[in-house]
Amino acid sequence: MKKSHCPFCGEKTYSHYAKNVEITYKNKTVKINQPGTWCSTCNEGLISPADRKATQKELQAFKASVDGLLSPDEVRRIRKKLKLTQRQASGLFGGGVNAFSRYEKGEIPIYRATSQALKLLDNHPSQLKELIQNNNDGFSHAFS
Repeated sequence: MKKSHCPFCGEKTYSHYAKNVEITYKNKTVKINQPGTWCSTCNEGLISPADRKATQKELQAFKASVDGLLSPDEVRRIRKKLKLTQRQASGLFGGGVNAFSRYEKGEIPIYRATSQALKLLDNHPSQLKELIQNNNDGFSHAFS
């Protein structure tokens, strides 16, 4: 492991590795194994976009749990259970063409209304047909 000088304290104890970091959101705390470039002297560090991406899904799942929303993995499970492609789900529930891809990767939080609708459909999948038939934007042709 190559060490360099820490930009915070100047010691040559700065290197890239993953360490347990506590994240607090709305008074709830979780520990994640966060990659970053950390100083073993002053404990400061920098997290690159690639480092952040490595933990974004885990962080989004934690925040979803605190907010009572579906986690990225739950969104994917329900969408697959309903036999919807990401594009079909996005067209049906809104949020843009790539919304479900982003929800499932943990890049963005799912809207509360979409989360609630998916929870209902998870428990009552037969209602999907009615939802598709009553869709006002003409998207129902994609399901034929």
